[in-house]
Amino acid sequence: MSEMHELIIDSTTKILKDKCTKELVDTVEKGVWPEDLWNVLVESGITTIAVPDSIGGTGGDYIDAFHILRLAGKFSLPLPLAETLITNWLLADQGESPLFEPLTFSMKDNTLEIEQVEEAYLVNGTIENVPWGRFANKILVIGQMNNQNTMALLPLEKAEIQQSSNLAGEPMDTVIFDQVKMDLDNTYQIDKDQIMKKTMLLGALAKAVMMSGALEKALDLSIQYAKEREQFGRPLFKLQVIQQYIATIAGETVASLTISNKAISAFEQGSYEEEVANAKLKVNESAGIVSEIAHQVHGAIGVTHEHQLHQLTRRLWSWREDFGDENHWAEQLANRVLNNCSQSLWEFITRSEQKEPVK
Repeated sequence: MSEMHELIIDSTTKILKDKCTKELVDTVEKGVWPEDLWNVLVESGITTIAVPDSIGGTGGDYIDAFHILRLAGKFSLPLPLAETLITNWLLADQGESPLFEPLTFSMKDNTLEIEQVEEAYLVNGTIENVPWGRFANKILVIGQMNNQNTMALLPLEKAEIQQSSNLAGEPMDTVIFDQVKMDLDNTYQIDKDQIMKKTMLLGALAKAVMMSGALEKALDLSIQYAKEREQFGRPLFKLQVIQQYIATIAGETVASLTISNKAISAFEQGSYEEEVANAKLKVNESAGIVSEIAHQVHGAIGVTHEHQLHQLTRRLWSWREDFGDENHWAEQLANRVLNNCSQSLWEFITRSEQKEPVK
């Protein structure tokens, strides 16, 4: 770990520890946009990290960015940081400078039509399950323009937003463009399957890393509560069953951090498909185990609004469904094993040869 990486992580930790309080998360879940916190992240260069400084980004690498997302998960950051970073990375792939406003994306097979009308564009279509749609200024989507697959960055001020939320209380909206006329400067002809695959992997890794951060915080809270709370005349941590619970949470947390860190390193090297699948699968499983046991350790207080634990466990339950659940990634890995005729299962698992980069 370099000195610069440590500096970035330390600075981000201080910002989130100071600014991202339980009360702020509660306020955002009620529909209030935390403008001050967003501005702090922008001014600190966090929203454009891993975008080359040659095109206006902060610089740094993906290792820095994903470890910042781990902290975002640990502090339940109520902002579209992952969505903004991924959108800026996809734009940087097209040689575009990063944007400093809240962004979101939907790289699904949307039924979105973009038609050029004189010097403007006419946009029609509905995009469901858009994270942070009501607060984002622009959305990066896949649509059809001139019968070609096109990636476009669309402003959202004229779109209709039907508001909804996920289990964590985060916006998960439906965006409707109904004959919306707009000027577009950012449209790109793309290989749809390739960009959808890359975005799926990016999103899965981002959520796995964020979940590992939330698991880490759930472990901290459980240890703290077991030390402070007394039962039968002695601290909870003296009870053997509580010690076993804490050990299980610690084991799942360490496993999640380890496998997500491996996926981050693989991503930086450009060959990461299996590592991301492994990470999302394992962290999803750990999320279910840790959430259940952490609430058992805390008892009734863990589900009260006043306690912080529910902010973490609701996010774990919600994020495990984003960008593929356990069944999805288990199936992906199984297909790779079954389609690999040249190696046995053991050889496939333990191989160390260079893999093909993900395009």
